[in-house]
Amino acid sequence: MPDPVNLPNPPELPVVGVLACRKRRANGTSYSRVNDVLADSLLRYARVLPLVIPPDEAAVGALDDLDGLVLPGSGSFVHPRFLGDAGAAREGREYDPDRDAAALALLRHARTLPDLPVLGSCRGMQEIGVSAGAALRDTEGAEAAVHRFVPDPAAGGDRWADAHPVDIRPGGLLAGLPGAFAGTSVPVNSQHSQVVHALPADVHVEALAPDGVIEALSVDHPARYVLGIQWHFEQHTGDSALNRTILESFGRQCRLRREKRKTC
Repeated sequence: MPDPVNLPNPPELPVVGVLACRKRRANGTSYSRVNDVLADSLLRYARVLPLVIPPDEAAVGALDDLDGLVLPGSGSFVHPRFLGDAGAAREGREYDPDRDAAALALLRHARTLPDLPVLGSCRGMQEIGVSAGAALRDTEGAEAAVHRFVPDPAAGGDRWADAHPVDIRPGGLLAGLPGAFAGTSVPVNSQHSQVVHALPADVHVEALAPDGVIEALSVDHPARYVLGIQWHFEQHTGDSALNRTILESFGRQCRLRREKRKTC
């Protein structure tokens, strides 16, 4: 089957908003950033057109005219003040409070658009969890070494190599995807130092690591498509049937919303 991205007249693609991080230069100026590898994977595997959403709460209204929302991973941490934590920020950690505020505002507005698919990776999954009422905690002890994978330079130094397996739990969004993933164990990458826990009733655990860490979750399934993935599905996507299937399923939901919007 031809790649629709490379056809002379490609089909009209759904447009999805991708929340950017705010980065600051040494000279005091700032810029919004989305990694190329994520944009490329969305275009190639989900067959959607990524549109950068700046980390500003004023961008919330744009969701009404978009076909999907993506909350990507980042090297920054959710600031404690957005977790209801009166404690101070931890020294040495990068924070992005502009993104925190924008992500939570976008997710609040997304609840008013039940047909809007939402997909989060790593930090994005944590934002989905926090927005739904879950909590975050730091990895502890042996967890830290497993979930913040440090590559072996002698083996090529690939930080996105498979780090540990995840078990796909039955009855959820992931288990229902094409490919019969329910009940299987799938290797994934891992680059995080916090985990989601204390989930409310409307949040379903989609996948678990062998140590019990939540690796994927969904919110309001099956009424909505809101899926958080703790690993980076945009990395080495071509080598992972699960990652390809996740992006393909997101793309299908985006096309359904686009068709619905066109008929309204």
